Amino acid sequence: MLKERARKILDSIAPRGFDALMVFKPENIFYLTGFWGESIAICTHDENKLFVPKLESTRALNESKNSKTITSVERGATLIKSIIPYLSKFRFYSDCSDYETIRFILPYTDNSKFVLDEGPYHNSRIIKDEGEIQKIKYASRIIDKLYEICNEEIKEGVTEKQLQSKLLYEAMNLEATSTCYPYTLNPFIIAGGSNSALPHFETSNREFTDGDFIVVDLTLRYKGYISDATRTFALNKVSPEMSKVYELVRRSQHQGVEHVKEGTECGKVDEACRNVISNKGYGENFIHSTGHGVGLEVHEQPWIRQNESRKLSRDMIVTIEFT
Repeated sequence: MLKERARKILDSIAPRGFDALMVFKPENIFYLTGFWGESIAICTHDENKLFVPKLESTRALNESKNSKTITSVERGATLIKSIIPYLSKFRFYSDCSDYETIRFILPYTDNSKFVLDEGPYHNSRIIKDEGEIQKIKYASRIIDKLYEICNEEIKEGVTEKQLQSKLLYEAMNLEATSTCYPYTLNPFIIAGGSNSALPHFETSNREFTDGDFIVVDLTLRYKGYISDATRTFALNKVSPEMSKVYELVRRSQHQGVEHVKEGTECGKVDEACRNVISNKGYGENFIHSTGHGVGLEVHEQPWIRQNESRKLSRDMIVTIEFT
């Protein structure tokens, strides 16, 4: 399966005159080799080579598949130097986005032989195979279990961070790990009361109180693959206005799910959700995109947002998650 993934990407770049991949992002290296760690991969139709520092060599040998492991003594520049001899042998598509790495490489090649474009990697990863689907399903079932725990644990006097700690502990007991999402400091978003109005609120020591809405946004990784979901809980009795808005958002989400069909433009899914909200006078409060793809990253293609023309295809996995 991993060899087939590399072949698919290589076939997609062949018409442009390129015959190799130079891979730096951990997600793409894992996708192509099965190894997640400090490394650089070179993939051709003949073989995959995985370049790793000595401290990663044993793990790379044990975890990588269909790859020849080449060990460098040191990390950093020494590791990058180990791939220099290959720059004259192939024409590469690379996912590298690190300025210093690119500056180091360019004197040994030129723009006709080394292209920086992650598009072919994303275009392959956007369609999941059966193994990927099963891992994401399992991660989703773990999240479902955590929401059952929320029903028991959300009480007056419990803090957002206390709930987060409980959920993270239970998640790890179920073999899930944190996604280490780079744009938040906390593993989850737990936001009660007025905090719940901020889509990416940083979990705090605020205590839950009677009448709160509590937003619980959970992202978890299982064997490399991520599931992402958001639920809103009400603590005891909420105001009539809050109840009305909750039901409106629930109907909007339902409309979105109904539009998730093969051949539908992603922007039309967003529009279906947005129209339900806007028609009731709350359009200016819809400040979040409707959803996104999930896989090896928390947010990846396809994007369920306004004016997105990409059409949904079989075996894409998306969230409808503006709630």
